[in-house]
Amino acid sequence: MKPSLFIFQFFLLTFSFAQNNVILNDEFINNSNAWQEEKTGDGSTNVHDKRGFYIIQHKRNYEAWTAWKELEINENRDFEIEASFYKDNGVKNYGYGILWGGTDNNYYSFMITGNGYFCVGKVVDGDWTDITPDGWIKTNVVSEGNNKYNSLIARKKGGTYEFEINNTLVLKIKCGTFFGNKIGFNVNNKQRILVDWIRIKYLN
Repeated sequence: MKPSLFIFQFFLLTFSFAQNNVILNDEFINNSNAWQEEKTGDGSTNVHDKRGFYIIQHKRNYEAWTAWKELEINENRDFEIEASFYKDNGVKNYGYGILWGGTDNNYYSFMITGNGYFCVGKVVDGDWTDITPDGWIKTNVVSEGNNKYNSLIARKKGGTYEFEINNTLVLKIKCGTFFGNKIGFNVNNKQRILVDWIRIKYLN
């Protein structure tokens, strides 16, 4: 086999593997992936196609605003969920982030705050429980304050999850099995969060 042909075929196989492992890649230029959109007195969610954001506005100073969609992920495989957030405005001592493996009242979540904390937890029958041993953990890798971008990664490898903030590993821990197929975002207290993009892929 000629070297150039071998390289070309290797490239095709690699490209095919990468494409087949992509579960979701959404930059919110439209709502073709059918994200939840609604508006109530408590808040609103909408895909702003002109700006390319999924905008989540929470107006209450209690509970969490969740925005999600149904997406089947094979939890027996290794996978990675990555999303980029822009904190537009709001309180700095409550969390926002990604959620996965969920039903309406049960899910896992990885969140950060505008004043530089993070936490991994789960909601069971509507009640929050920290998975991180010490609850909310202070870190210097969060871009603090309003008008700032932060990226989050939740990565499952074997029986362990790895969590990254702005491409820096901050935690390795076990989480548990899925409750359901809901994937998305949550925003606590009065905040306006813009999701720039989300990417989900298998790693094997």
